[in-house]
Amino acid sequence: MSRASLREFQTHLAQRLNAAQSGQSPSRWLAVMAGASRLLLPLEFSGEISPLQHVAPLPHARPWFHGLVSLRGPVCGVVHLGQFIDEDAGGAAPALTPQARLIQFAAALDLNTALLVDQLVGLRNPDQLQIDRSISSDLTRTWLGAAFRDENQTLWREVDLLALAENEQFLNVV
Repeated sequence: MSRASLREFQTHLAQRLNAAQSGQSPSRWLAVMAGASRLLLPLEFSGEISPLQHVAPLPHARPWFHGLVSLRGPVCGVVHLGQFIDEDAGGAAPALTPQARLIQFAAALDLNTALLVDQLVGLRNPDQLQIDRSISSDLTRTWLGAAFRDENQTLWREVDLLALAENEQFLNVV
């Protein structure tokens, strides 16, 4: 993707996010790729989106906790969402690309954390997706919500950011 088209995509996405958060659009989720997962983050609990910056590592932290970063003043913990989801799989950390982004939790959640995702995909409306009832809930990951399929039958999982912000495993970084 060229710089011009990336800039246009980011501008268009920012406009749609502003419209969605002000109630002018039916968009409900921010669609992201995190590791091998395609995830839907609720807009009402998603905060500012930033390009990946230097992250200061935290010694003895779990592999999915990349460290600390200052995002416009506040210091935030950085969690690689794909690694957190696939923690049991082990293996090396995935290589980050220029498409990687930091998504802060909304101020309403009162958690100085940013999720590191591998790529922004865009916004999704509920009417663009069909619920997939064949995917059962994971009782150990109560923050991982409903499963959906898009028009290409691609699987998307909703992430309950409120439940994730209260999850003991997520809060225990060392």
